[in-house]
Amino acid sequence: MSQVKISGFYDEVSSKLDDQIALIKEFGEHYLCPRVVDGKNIADYTAEEFARDVKPRLDAAEIKFSSIGSPIGKIGLYDDAAYEAQLAKLDELVKICELMGCRYIRMFSFRVKQNGDYDAYFPVVVKKLRGFLERVKGKDVILLHENEKRIYGDTPERCLQLYTEIDDPQFKLAYDASNFIQCGVNAPKAYDMLKDYVVYYHIKDCSPEKVEVPIGLGLGGYEEMLRDLVVNRNYDGFMTLEPHTGKYADHKVLFHIFGWFTWMLPYVGQWNKIFKRIDAAKGIEPMQKVSRKDIFTWQYKGLKEILDKVEKEKA
Repeated sequence: MSQVKISGFYDEVSSKLDDQIALIKEFGEHYLCPRVVDGKNIADYTAEEFARDVKPRLDAAEIKFSSIGSPIGKIGLYDDAAYEAQLAKLDELVKICELMGCRYIRMFSFRVKQNGDYDAYFPVVVKKLRGFLERVKGKDVILLHENEKRIYGDTPERCLQLYTEIDDPQFKLAYDASNFIQCGVNAPKAYDMLKDYVVYYHIKDCSPEKVEVPIGLGLGGYEEMLRDLVVNRNYDGFMTLEPHTGKYADHKVLFHIFGWFTWMLPYVGQWNKIFKRIDAAKGIEPMQKVSRKDIFTWQYKGLKEILDKVEKEKA
């Protein structure tokens, strides 16, 4: 059995904590990556509110946090008012981490204009990231930088540049293959470049058309990546499910009905083509509804199948 620990952004299925807990228990797992809890972003809780309203229910269900899926750093680079507000939110998130015995807080490296001056952005990004790090000094907390679209660290080169420049044991990298693909990056090459610095993985796959698809149907190269992690690198950390269930679950049937309307809305035709590809792979009829829970379950089972396969190879 794999030593990898599976977590998830279970708010993709429901924003209600009780529903999230129920699905974790259904899978037989024990970890949650909180992002939206009872309709409220985790960063909008004070530690006092969390201890009163959330933690007792998690404790009763024996659910732990793998990381906190915070929006820290997902603001404009030059929005100083938002930055100051996030410093205060980070203080509360650190307290929530301590309450839950969690070491990781996910964060980002600020929204920037894609056609802007990255050389000019860099020192500002580093200064503000170091400002976040100052708030976690002396705490058993690590800030995880996630590669994301439209932020400074959207390519493996810039992620590595930040990691090298900041050079702080409390600053590590999280890896999201789909986000790299959506930025036009070859995900397996990004993995090879960053694998010595990544400590946490999000499980999200993406098609060549830059639309999220179930694991194994995109360009993420997950079987090869997991084989390297499990067999060669003895990885025993977290993998957080993040299939982005909304597009397919919410629009599949509608886009099938109106798929002919592509001459006015080309993206409808593109998504419809991808949805048909998913239907074929999963044995789903065109007019058959699929829930967000269904897709999340596909992602969980798909990850488990790959992990079991590579673990047998290791044995």
